[in-house]
Formats: sequence, C-alpha cells, structure tokens
Amino acid sequence: MALFFPGAFIFGFPGVMAGHWQAFFHVNKAQIGRLMFYVLAGTGCSMYLAGKLMEKICPRLVILGGSLACSSAMIFAAQVSSMSQVYMWAFAEGFFCGFVYIPCLGVFQGIFPENKGLVTGMLNLTFGGAAAVMSPVFAWLLLSYGYGMSCYAAGSVSVVTGSAAFFLMGNMKVKTGKSGFSIPQLSFIKTLKLPSFWFLWSVWALAGASGISLIVLASSFGKHLGYGIRQYVYILTAFNVLNGIGRIICGRLADMYSKQKIMAFIFSMAGFAYIAMPYSGNIYSASFLACFVGLAFGGLFTVSAPLVTEVFGLENFGRIFGLVFTAYGFLAGFLGPWMSGMILDATDSDFRIVFAIFAVFYFVSSFLIMKVSIVCETGEKINEPSC
Repeated sequence: MALFFPGAFIFGFPGVMAGHWQAFFHVNKAQIGRLMFYVLAGTGCSMYLAGKLMEKICPRLVILGGSLACSSAMIFAAQVSSMSQVYMWAFAEGFFCGFVYIPCLGVFQGIFPENKGLVTGMLNLTFGGAAAVMSPVFAWLLLSYGYGMSCYAAGSVSVVTGSAAFFLMGNMKVKTGKSGFSIPQLSFIKTLKLPSFWFLWSVWALAGASGISLIVLASSFGKHLGYGIRQYVYILTAFNVLNGIGRIICGRLADMYSKQKIMAFIFSMAGFAYIAMPYSGNIYSASFLACFVGLAFGGLFTVSAPLVTEVFGLENFGRIFGLVFTAYGFLAGFLGPWMSGMILDATDSDFRIVFAIFAVFYFVSSFLIMKVSIVCETGEKINEPSC
C-alpha cells in the first residue's frame, strides 16, 4: 500500500504527462528526456541516506515520512509553470520515494529470510505494477478533468494510502539474518574495493538506463508510429504490466535458481526486443516487444535486492543497495532518457539508433551480471560459505 502511489508517480505519471508538458511548455524531446534524469538523480541521492536512517529509527516512520512527502510533491506538480519547475518536482519525487522503497525492502527481507526473492517480487509488483494500473487512470483524468485536477486527486489519495499503511504495519524492526556466510558490517571504503560491487553497479547503470528510457520514449515512439495518446498508452501499459508481473515471476525463480543467470537471460531477451522494436509495424507489436523490456526492468529491481543480500549480507543491505542505486540515479538517467532525447533531436527521431544503443547496454549487462559472486570482506571470491 505504501509503495503503490510512489511507484505510480515515478513510472506512470511522467510517461502520461510527457506529451502535455512538451506541448504546454514548448520544449523538445531532449528536454523531456531530462525529466527522468532528475527523477533518478533524486532517487540516487536518497537511497543511501534511507538505508542509514532505517538503521537508527523505526522503519515505518521513515516510510510514513517518505510517503507523505511524495504526496506533497504532487501538489507542487499541479502548480508548475515552467519546465524547470517540472524538473524540481521530478527530483523531489525521486528523492522522497527512496525513503519508502529501501525501508520496505529491508524490513520484509528480514521478516521472510527464506523467501527473500518472492517477498521482494511482491513488493516490487506493487511498486512497478502501480504504473500499469494508474497510467490509464492518469490519462483519463488528464483528458476529462485537466492537468491540475489530475495532480490534486492523485496526491490526495496517496496521503490516505500512505497513512493507512503506517498504522497497518505496526512497529516493525529489521532483523539481521544471515546469508549462509558471515560478513561484518562493511564500511564505505571497503565496499568500494569489492569487484562484485562495481559489476553490479555497472549493471544498474546500463540496464537501468535501457529500461527507464522506455517510460519516456513510449509517447514519442507511439506518435512516431502515427498514434495518439489513447493508443500509445498501450506501449506504456504493456511495459508496466510485465514490469509488475515479471517481478513476482523473477522473484520466485530467484529463490530457486541462480540470480545471475535469471538476470542474464531476461537482459538478453530485452536486448533482442529493442533491436526489433524500430521495425514494429503497429502499436500492438510495439506493445508486445515492450513487454520484454518491462520484464527486464522489473527483474533488475526484484532480483538485485536479494542478490545484494546474498553477496554482501543482510546486515549491509540498506547501505550497499543504496550505493548500488547511485548508478541508476546519477548515470542511468543521463545514459538513457537524456542521451536518447538528444540523439532523437539530432537524427530527426531515428529510433533505430537509440534502440540499438539500449540493446547493446542490455547485452553488456547480461555479461557483467555473471561476474557478480559472493565475496569475503577482502573482496576474494568464494565458492563455499567459509568467510
């Protein structure tokens, strides 16, 4: 419940409103593409802070504060008068979302240590799948009641759900379970010396860039194919449906099979989907291919969380996952939405170039993720829990 509207605001709202902002503020695709950069930059700034904060105070208080702040940001979104203010909203929404997302993952992995993948998948289904539910609703609100009322309505309902989640969760505390081997708390410097950290960090930068970009590009690609908002929203909805459902599937598989192999497989499928997408002849084939990108994007979120716990230990989850997320927050936003917007403006909307780049990002990610291994504190790979 706490994750639903923050997820809808990040993954659904920008994609639906991108066309409105572009027309209202008379901006180009590159300027719209920067929107997700600011969302991700905000998220990158807050994830590590949220991980540290949940170690010091009750996690549900962190979640409540983040949820109410996300709702308040939507009230600000209703009053924006320039693209710069839209960027301010995007940064704030991404920043406060981190204080909901990280504590939820940490708390429930500690409560269900034997089913970390499934639990993470269920949480991520709520987080990512919310956009699939709310994108058509946002589009309907925009067309029926206008932009401002859409923001006020979404923000008001979010306050109710966030407050309800606070009271329903009760006093939850993070448990420091074990991952099959012993790793003491890792300092910031020691973490940066671990090769597995950098492999995973690079995966989040590349695969994250490729996945998040389709949220913004769905509208412009749909228009490129000759469709209006009522049709091109299918691409975004298809992406978010698999983004959500795929999180449950990948999460359950992660409890039974190699997390690295699962991610390598779905990244490869998404790479081939991006290669084929520019040649899709209609909105339905484009939406079908978007499903594979959504699956890879959801799998990145779902499988990475228990993988971090498996590799670095639950004791270090909040801080290390927050550090890994900086790749998504600071680099993925530039490599994905920002760069793709500039390329599209420079090439007269040649989506073949942009989608080919994203395919390469996914193929490289499928190679790098296979190099992530359980490590000792010294950074040496191990095959048995002997650290």
